[in-house]
This record gives sequence, C-alpha cells and structure tokens, in this order.
Amino acid sequence: MKQEQINNTRDDRVESPLISAKELNEVLGKSNVKIFDVRGTWGTNPRSLRNDYFLGHIPGAVFLDWTKEFIEQDIVPNLAQVSSFEEAKQSFKNLGINKGDVVILYDEDHHMFAGRIWWAMRYWGFEDIRVLNGGFKYWKSQDLPISQEIPEVTLGTFEPICQEYLRVSLAGFLIEKNKACVLDGRGSVGYNGKPEDPRTGHIPGAISAAYNTIVDKKTGLFQEKEKIITLFDSTIPNWRTTKIISSCGAGYSGTVVMLALSSIGIQSSLFDESFSVWKQDPSRPVEQSY
Repeated sequence: MKQEQINNTRDDRVESPLISAKELNEVLGKSNVKIFDVRGTWGTNPRSLRNDYFLGHIPGAVFLDWTKEFIEQDIVPNLAQVSSFEEAKQSFKNLGINKGDVVILYDEDHHMFAGRIWWAMRYWGFEDIRVLNGGFKYWKSQDLPISQEIPEVTLGTFEPICQEYLRVSLAGFLIEKNKACVLDGRGSVGYNGKPEDPRTGHIPGAISAAYNTIVDKKTGLFQEKEKIITLFDSTIPNWRTTKIISSCGAGYSGTVVMLALSSIGIQSSLFDESFSVWKQDPSRPVEQSY
C-alpha cells in the first residue's frame, strides 16, 4: 500500500471498542447481550483462570477459555496462531453467539486476553463486540454486582467470514514491515531484551508502544483518548500517516495497542506470529535496547 493512500487521521465517528462499567451494568440481563469472562495469566504457566470465574464473575457472564477458543490447538500458546475457519465456527457455536448479538469481553490482566479474543472474533467476521474498560478489577472497585451463578448456553449459529485485513502473516510481514509503522506492545523488559541472550529483544524497526503505558496500572482503565494521542505523537513517528502493524511477543499485548488505536478511530492489523515466531529463525535479525 502506498503511503499517500493511507490516512490515519482520528475519526470520532467510529464507535469505541470499549464499554464502561456503568454502561455494561445498565444492559445486564438483555437477551442479545452476551458477556464473556476471559480471565487468564501468561508468564511461565500460561493458562485460563476458570476457578476464579467460579468464585465470582459479572452476572450473566459465560467463561471463555482463551487456550481453547479461537486459537490453534496442540501448539504451545506463544507459537499458536488464530484458529481456522472450522475451529472458529465451532467456538461461536460453543459460546452461543448468533448474528445480532452484542458481545462484551473482560479479563483482569491489562485487557490482553479480552483484547486477543476481540481481535480474533473480528478477524472471523463478528463486528458488534466490545471490551470492558478496566476489566473485572475496575468492575469490583465500583462495587458492582458479582455472581456465582453459571448461565446455560444455547448453541450459537454465527457463520465466520474472514476479514483478512486484520491479520498480517509472517510472509506478508516480511514484505510490508519496511513500509509500515510496526508497534511492539510488550513492556520495556521484553522489548529491550537481555544482554546474555542474543535472541531476545525486538524485531528491527519495531517501535515500543508498551501496553502498560496505555493502561493505567492503578485503575486498569485505558488512558483518556487525548492522552493516548499525545503519547503516540511523542514516541511514534508517522503513526498518523503510515499503515500500522501491531506486534508483541505472541499476539496478546499487541491487541491492547489495537484497542487503543481503535478507540481513537484508527484501524491497524496484527502480526499474529509476532516476536516468538520471528526469533525462531536465526537468519532473521533481532535488535536489543538495554
């Protein structure tokens, strides 16, 4: 895509991908509103947090296991890609999602699991989907209702339709990376790398857009829109006029960057393989910034 064809100017007409705790509380119980608890953890033992869900969740929420839905199976999570058409169709069915539903997602880890599912559902053609701003952490802080009731799920009928523009494959990334703005959503430690391990760091040319600078650590809320714009203006050259490809370690924190961009009306794509796949080939260079 030629640079002159791209215009990332903010568009306030675009509906935010985020929903506030107050807004969600007002629509609890509506039949077409499907709420999903996507709590999980990364680190040395990536897993879903189903037991936390059983201890208490937003009323009406169904548990969505990020290790099983909308993700390749039988592959370690840091190398697994978005699911196939048939797998996505089965996930929509399992979760009871139909055309005309409104889907709300939340987690308790900087929106990276909810963000990943938000991206994956959109990639497979489901558009009316929002992420709870602040996640379960903020919901609890506002003394909003919590339930231990497990809702029944009726099988869904939504038919996936791939939206290829939302994903950049490794082959596509090798072609596009030098004419795009590549943002790395990991924290500074992952981005900078470790001197003792030359295969840590980041993809050459990728600019740090750390998820923990976009999300307030204390509240769990995304920064205000104008603050996000100011942050990007001060740290990311040409982000307003160049195609944006979001990346990270494995395709999770990069979706937090995509949520922030979408909240200010800017579309981006995800390099799904991200750094975990990139570094597997020793012929592909790695940069460090420690």
